Amino acid sequence: MISTILTNRISVNIIAYVLLLGIAVVDYVTGYEASSSILYFFPIYVAASNRKTYKTDALIVAACSSFAWLAIEILTHHPYSSIWILYWNTFVRAVMFFAVAILFYKVKAEKIQIEENNEQLKTLNAEKNKYLGIAAHDIRNPLGNIYNLSILLLDPVSRGNMTQQQVEFIEMIHKVSRNGLMLLNNILDITQIEAGTLRLSKTENDYIQFVKDIISSNKYIAERKEQTILFESQAEALPLFFDASYMSQVVTNLLTNAIKYSYPKKDIKVSIKKNEHAITTEVTDQGVGIKAEDREKVFRPFEKAQNRPTSGEESSGLGLAIVKKIVEAHQGKIGFESIYGQGSTFYFTLPLVAQPATQAPQPV
Repeated sequence: MISTILTNRISVNIIAYVLLLGIAVVDYVTGYEASSSILYFFPIYVAASNRKTYKTDALIVAACSSFAWLAIEILTHHPYSSIWILYWNTFVRAVMFFAVAILFYKVKAEKIQIEENNEQLKTLNAEKNKYLGIAAHDIRNPLGNIYNLSILLLDPVSRGNMTQQQVEFIEMIHKVSRNGLMLLNNILDITQIEAGTLRLSKTENDYIQFVKDIISSNKYIAERKEQTILFESQAEALPLFFDASYMSQVVTNLLTNAIKYSYPKKDIKVSIKKNEHAITTEVTDQGVGIKAEDREKVFRPFEKAQNRPTSGEESSGLGLAIVKKIVEAHQGKIGFESIYGQGSTFYFTLPLVAQPATQAPQPV
């Protein structure tokens, strides 16, 4: 009911005048000792700051506030050496009240404009996500076909009928199409997250074994750079509610990033720590690290730091933005520590309490 009253112009003006009358009564009863000019700003603020009121409403309340103050001074026989001083003070107060009323109204108008611009941006962003998702879907199908055909052509039987140059061209097609598919999948994920249509399906899993399986599936990537992945855990098993598919993206992304940015023949450490309320997963590399000026870019979509993978690997600039949203959708937190030239540690926490089966992450 109160919200309904405050969205009605007449009701808001009535409240402003009742407030003004109350201040005037307090002034009269106390003999011009209780309020001074400060309290007279409140009815002006009420009339000027509401969405439904006009500038004239605020100016009229400002004028009434000035006259009310004058009337109280006359009724309480406030001492003045000259009647002209009384008139002059009234004029100065009127100018001050008018200026304050215009200021309050201007601030309200700017706030309303900002809110309208934000709503328009939300609408445009939703449209952008819609068309971006459609385009990504349309492109992914033919690109997927190219990728699958390149796999067939790289089969040992097919390679036997090709020259070395032809094999190199097909390997190039295979690499480019694979990277393109990864980028399109990331774009689809980020658009779903922004649109609020990506939902988690949480089930109870052994988190320790889950992480071990991801490490095993990525060992061959590390072996190409003669790297070793070390694993540490305080527990042998740890039942936890999470979406295995999306958390696989999180752990895999952090682990493959550690492999990309670590120098060859270095160790990468994955550790899991548990406390009373949450578990913390840390992925530590021995690589290039992150410069201080790049720290704010790390979790932003399409932002790339100045550091580069140590063996020329590809990066879309979307992975960590998606990772952050997935972790936050699990009511967890993510962060990192890094020393440029020595390496980085990325970590995230997951709560130990049981979670609902489905949860929608917030827009990016």
